[in-house]
Amino acid sequence: MKHLIPFTALIALFPTLSLAQDSTTIKKGWKFGGALPAIAYNTDNGFRYGVLGNVYDYGDGSDYPNYRKSIYLEWSRTTKGSGKNNIIYEDHHFLGTNMHLTADFNYATEKCIDFYGFNGYESYYNSAFEDQDSPEYISRAYYRIGRKMWRLVANLQGETSIPHLRWLAGFMFCDIDVSAPDIKKLNKGKSGKDLLPEATPETNLYLNYVAYGHISADEADGGTVTLLKAGIIYDSRDVLICPSRGFWNELYINVAPSFLGSGETYTTLAASVREYFPVVNDRLILTYRLAYNTLIGGKAPYYILPFYSDTKFIFDGIGGVKTVRGVKRDRIQGDGYAFGNFEARWKFVKTKIRNQDLYLALSVFYDTGLVTRKYSTSAPKYKNESLHNALGGGFRIALNNNFVVSIDYGACLDKHDGDSGLYIDIGWLW
Repeated sequence: MKHLIPFTALIALFPTLSLAQDSTTIKKGWKFGGALPAIAYNTDNGFRYGVLGNVYDYGDGSDYPNYRKSIYLEWSRTTKGSGKNNIIYEDHHFLGTNMHLTADFNYATEKCIDFYGFNGYESYYNSAFEDQDSPEYISRAYYRIGRKMWRLVANLQGETSIPHLRWLAGFMFCDIDVSAPDIKKLNKGKSGKDLLPEATPETNLYLNYVAYGHISADEADGGTVTLLKAGIIYDSRDVLICPSRGFWNELYINVAPSFLGSGETYTTLAASVREYFPVVNDRLILTYRLAYNTLIGGKAPYYILPFYSDTKFIFDGIGGVKTVRGVKRDRIQGDGYAFGNFEARWKFVKTKIRNQDLYLALSVFYDTGLVTRKYSTSAPKYKNESLHNALGGGFRIALNNNFVVSIDYGACLDKHDGDSGLYIDIGWLW
């Protein structure tokens, strides 16, 4: 995907910076964190337009740079009919207590998103099938599906008698509708060789999997899932956003009961470890994240496999912007998976602009992921699963420590994972 952002507006800030300043201005009450145009383009989804942004409530300022409440909003559309509507609300003093509430509402329509089969390298990926200039070309939509989804998530955390240890309870409801790509819509405005062929089992991997029984008929069109969540969190970070020291660890179980509309009952176990090491104060930080998710009972439907969740967010894809940068989104799908991110962060400028705290940061990273438990499928096996690896770097612009414009570029190390990815988003990954 080709992304656009008004870099000239960002560069224009630099002449106003006073590099000698490094103090912090305490923020109080509700503050506008910032906003970005959600602008992107690719051949099949068309031009994406919209906006995303954050507002924060710092209360009396005693917690700054941490916030007490935040609201994240994203609204975007594409000229080929895709759309995203997302609201995330956080409250660290829910109903005046020390409980922490996170609520997430998302409605998304995708005309052309990734589907590469199951179990990582066991499913064959050949970029030539999507390349119009290759003699092996089949269709640009060969590895694509259409999907409509609406999702509601609420997680509640509370303190225990043990310092830094909290309990977690929550739920997630998803309604997911899966189909072949809408070729008629995607072909709008195209002609000649740019026209996509009709979606058939020969020109689309998803339809091939359905036709040959690799995806069961009762799951093929998607369905609903209701998850109940319970677990514990150990969080000793010094600050919430880009910590310089401490741990942020999670362990929880998800149960999807059949009586709540999830089909067959199934249970998963999820764990993650994040640690932060200060090398030079809070300027140079080494950090890593290790995440693991596995099915421990029952059978999960295929359409829920692409999603990774922690106690704050749900991300689409093992592979891509929030998990294994550089590897194709949703490339790593199975009943169990693990991934790791290892990153060095350097805040090379800390200053003020119009009484607002601002820092600029660079990062380098190594990301990797692996299917650890295979999804049961009759699809032909290409080769044995192994680590999916990528290397890359990033740049951050952070206003008042919490609103962080992120630019990451990752390159995968195996052609069966794709080539590379450029990601423009908000926030650090963890």
